[in-house]
Amino acid sequence: MKITDIHIYGYGKLSSLKISNFNEFQVIYGENEAGKSTIMSFIHSILFGFPTKQQSELRYEPKDGSKYGGQLTAIFPTHGKVVIERVKGKATGDVRVTLEDGMLGEEELLRELLSNVDKALYQSIFSFNVHGLQNIHQLKGEDLGRFLFSAGTLGTDQLIQAENILLKELDSRFKPNGIKPTINVKLKELKQLHQELKKAEQQNEQYWTFLKEKVELEEQITASHEELLLVQDKKTRLEEWRHIQPLKMEEQQIEEELKTFEEIHFPIDGLTRMDRLEQMIKPLEGQMASLVQRKNSLTIELENSKPNEAIINKEPEITAAVEGLPLLEKLNQEKEELTVKLQELTQAELSVKEKLHLPIQEDELLSINTSVFMKEKITHTQEQYRRVKAKKQDLDERFNEGRQLLEETEEKIKSLEHRRLPASVRLELEEKIKDADQREIIEYERTQIEERLAFLQLAEKKEIEKTRRKKAQDRIQLILFSILFMILVVLGIVNTEWSLVVAGMLGMIVTLYLHYKKITKSNGNVFTDEMKTLKEKKRQLIQKLNDHDDHEMSANKMKLENDREIVEQLRHYQLLWEQGNEQYERIIAAFESWEKAKLEAERRMIELGEELFLPRDIALNYLADAFQLIEQLKKLYRERKNILERSETVSKRIAEMNEGISSLSDAYLQTPPSNIQETAYLLRKLLKEETEKQIKQSEKQSKLSELEEEYERKKIELDHFLMEQQNLLQLAQAENMENFREIGQLAEKKEKLNEKLNNVASQLKRSSFNGEEIETYMSFTNIDSTIQMHTIRMKELKEIMPILQQGLAERKYEIQVIEEGGTYAELLHKYKQMKAELEEDAKEWAKYAIAKEILDKTVERFKTERMPRMLKKAEEFLACLTDGKYTRLYPKKDSSGFLIESSNQQLFEANEVSQATMEQVYVAFRLSLALTIYEKLPFPIIIDDSFVNFDHVRTEKIMSLLKSIENRQILFFTCHKHMLPYFSQSQILNVNNTASLLV
Repeated sequence: MKITDIHIYGYGKLSSLKISNFNEFQVIYGENEAGKSTIMSFIHSILFGFPTKQQSELRYEPKDGSKYGGQLTAIFPTHGKVVIERVKGKATGDVRVTLEDGMLGEEELLRELLSNVDKALYQSIFSFNVHGLQNIHQLKGEDLGRFLFSAGTLGTDQLIQAENILLKELDSRFKPNGIKPTINVKLKELKQLHQELKKAEQQNEQYWTFLKEKVELEEQITASHEELLLVQDKKTRLEEWRHIQPLKMEEQQIEEELKTFEEIHFPIDGLTRMDRLEQMIKPLEGQMASLVQRKNSLTIELENSKPNEAIINKEPEITAAVEGLPLLEKLNQEKEELTVKLQELTQAELSVKEKLHLPIQEDELLSINTSVFMKEKITHTQEQYRRVKAKKQDLDERFNEGRQLLEETEEKIKSLEHRRLPASVRLELEEKIKDADQREIIEYERTQIEERLAFLQLAEKKEIEKTRRKKAQDRIQLILFSILFMILVVLGIVNTEWSLVVAGMLGMIVTLYLHYKKITKSNGNVFTDEMKTLKEKKRQLIQKLNDHDDHEMSANKMKLENDREIVEQLRHYQLLWEQGNEQYERIIAAFESWEKAKLEAERRMIELGEELFLPRDIALNYLADAFQLIEQLKKLYRERKNILERSETVSKRIAEMNEGISSLSDAYLQTPPSNIQETAYLLRKLLKEETEKQIKQSEKQSKLSELEEEYERKKIELDHFLMEQQNLLQLAQAENMENFREIGQLAEKKEKLNEKLNNVASQLKRSSFNGEEIETYMSFTNIDSTIQMHTIRMKELKEIMPILQQGLAERKYEIQVIEEGGTYAELLHKYKQMKAELEEDAKEWAKYAIAKEILDKTVERFKTERMPRMLKKAEEFLACLTDGKYTRLYPKKDSSGFLIESSNQQLFEANEVSQATMEQVYVAFRLSLALTIYEKLPFPIIIDDSFVNFDHVRTEKIMSLLKSIENRQILFFTCHKHMLPYFSQSQILNVNNTASLLV
């Protein structure tokens, strides 16, 4: 399988990104946060599905709202070019697979293409990163070999993790010499319990004998108790029958007597009912006669006392007129008060108008806005105008103070400038003081010059002596060289060697020249000029020291000090003048602002005055007072209007009430009264008289209705009683009242016999005997002797019971004594229970032991069948990576680890080689695992910066090894720029600038 293209719709921060033409060895380079890990995760997600929300892996859902997912194009050996597209959908996303022949499929087809390899297996075999190498650094020495074995078997440390888990579970359950493991603890407890069980087994035979005797005693006690209860019950029943036998005989006798009264039929309680009816009928007849007489008398009275219905019908009008008299008087009084108040308001209006003194009409005044907001606005505006006017006084005071301060400051400045020293005089004094201040320096310089002169004089003497000795040596040298060159000249002349002659002559000339030059040089005395200069400088310094006068210097310093103080004061006053001038300028600017504010405040005051129809002067000076007067005048106008309206209403109401009372007087009073109060009195009196008549009429009518109702009720009662009396005669089949009473006496005798029979039957029912038992007991003849026999048997049973109970208590005590030490049954139960728990724990331990054995056998099988080929390839890779330093790898026979053989045939444990060598062994195992055991799965190998800790030599080796791998695509992700020179430009994909890759 070879990945050729990827198209990211949206994944993490990458969106609309397309990368094409992946190489067999493709390097994907980018800085941190460039998206390398995102691309690597994208490849995993497209092939094996997006991580679910329950998993800890990042889902890389895009934040910019782009479509989640993408497309991957790969070439498979059996199906050719395949396009795999996965987008957001179900848990792992919706996938669509398109084959080269156009065939479409989903997850099943993709799993078939990937040979059912899942994400975990792929990442453990074909995808590894720097974390795998970091795991080596975190392991202890004894675990390194096992980790490498796990990496060489599965590609990850899952094998070592599984082995560690199984060992931990086994050790937590059982250790051969352990104390705390669960099975060890239970074995110890089971052993101790077994010893206690053996001791209890010896007491078991006696225990079972006691138990058997206890059961027998309990059965005897139960049987005796049941027999006692049975005998006692029989005795009780016989004694009860002895009491109820006379009742049963009396019941039989009463039943025989009642047979003689079978033909008598009489109503229940007939005599009493007949007497009660006769007592009720006689009073009713007398009451009905009285009611008829009273009805006739009331009818006559009703005809003689009929009221005047016309006056009664006018009761509401008359009552209203009479009750309205106080209101009428109140209205008349109110009308007078309104007239007085109207006059007062007119006077108040005139007073306010005089104060306001404005030619303004009432309608205009009422139209003026006198709301709370207008009042607040006027108050606020007038307050602003007042503050503006008050600010003028403050500004005037500040202006005068500022001007006075400036004038005083200017006078001070002029006075100080007049008193200060001129610049030339000050400069001269400063020079003098400076010279005076340098007296010590001059003294020091003079001392130094004198010391230098002494040194130069001594040095001059030494130089003269040296020069003298030098001249003596030079003369000796001149003589020697002159003699030497003369000899050369003579030899040359003698031997006619003119070159020697010329050389001798030149040597003499050079010697003479050098001697002359040294003499000329020595004639110049370097000390003389310097001594002259120092002497002149010494003279000048002495002259300066003589020129200084201490008294004059003190006076000069005093003058300069005074001048300095004047300058400071001058600077201070100049600063004050500048500040005062700035303040003065600000005051002037404030005057200008005040003018604007004043004009604005006046404009607002005048505008408000115009709204109130006020002239300019009043608006500026008396705006609030004028507003208050206008508001007061508007209030007076409204009050006057309300009073006029109320006065009109009151007058109208008075007229209506007078008219109503006059109309009633004309209709019902024969003589017209003199005033309205008398009219009302007479009408009320007349209405009262007629109302009383009507009330009496109503009472009499009600009484008559009550009498008629009572008469009808009495009549109905009488008819009912007569009917009841006739019904009683018919029920008794009597011809008259005398016959009825005779039959009633016989019925009473029969009733008494029935009551007696019922009483006897009731007593029999209260007994515990039923009908069959009564018939049975009626045949008993000798009841007392039977009761005596039962009493004797009860006494015998009661004597036996305590003896049996005492024996049972003794057996229970003996059993309890044995049980307190722990019975054999309890110990046996506890022993078996603990043994069962131990067996369960042993089964659980056996599960892990079998799993461990299966794992060991699987590892051993892997060692013998599949590992040799993988080890051979790993040894090739290791030899290449270590440059032949380590050549062989041997699996341990007794454990899951490796031995590493060096080139000189020495064997090393995994923890005995260097950390870098361990990393190289890990890489060799991972690559050989993918290329041998899983060679049938030609998936791309994905490496994410796994070699960052390698130096340049190891890096070069690993890159050479990776490049040598054939028929396997390698995707190498890195953020390290120093890795790039190992690859050609065509193999490198830079994802730092993803803009060039956007679709």
